[in-house]
Amino acid sequence: MKLILNTYPYRLELGYELGFGPEAYETMAKVIQAFHEPSMDILFSYTNWDRDKDPHKDDLIQDSALNFHADIIDDRDQVISQKVKEVLLQHYAPERDPKANQSVMDQLLAYFRQVPIEELNEELLKKIGSVVYEEQGNYTLEDQDPTTQAFVNSRLVDTNSVWLLPYERPVYLKNILWYRANTQEEIVQSFELTDWWFTCALVNPDTQVEDYLYFLNFTEEQEEACRVLAISAPHPQTFKDSVIPRLVELLGEELEIVE
Repeated sequence: MKLILNTYPYRLELGYELGFGPEAYETMAKVIQAFHEPSMDILFSYTNWDRDKDPHKDDLIQDSALNFHADIIDDRDQVISQKVKEVLLQHYAPERDPKANQSVMDQLLAYFRQVPIEELNEELLKKIGSVVYEEQGNYTLEDQDPTTQAFVNSRLVDTNSVWLLPYERPVYLKNILWYRANTQEEIVQSFELTDWWFTCALVNPDTQVEDYLYFLNFTEEQEEACRVLAISAPHPQTFKDSVIPRLVELLGEELEIVE
């Protein structure tokens, strides 16, 4: 593990010794809390995307059709399969009523998966891909389950379109929800319900998120085979005096500081 201070944003490079996913949640929550003072709020971001403006939409629709044909999507409740069956019935036997022809639709689905993908009608594949894509893609909070929606909405502090990450703002950004999660338990729950590849801003209450005291962005870098917490700190001396000692205490002798 390295804390690299000769670049900006600063980089806390973590290998895989902390574990992956749920086994690392508690430690990562403690890392975030090392930046936290009692007077601050920790605001996590939940980004809503505009499905229709997604520049990758056509490719995703094509991939959705291929994956459904190969039977490699998660469809445990069979909702997607039922909708695809209705598309197949409309294509091959539009005069039939879906409610009265379930067995026919089952046969059509079996036939669909038996036929090589390159032999299937291109327009049919596009319709099926669109159905699967619409059911699978989570573009906004409303696409999530009720528990996740309630968790974010009950802690919501601000909604804006302020883009704080160090790369160009995506064209299909709709808005960003900033919700408060100050305790270790809340942070872990946020990881569980949303994503542990997170961005969060530590701010004084009632200030704009862009006026953060710390901005943290946790990602994975395949080239370096490590996970990186990028740290933006407008007041570097406060970071060095207050936060670094807590990180050293938390992560121990394995943490190397590079200045």
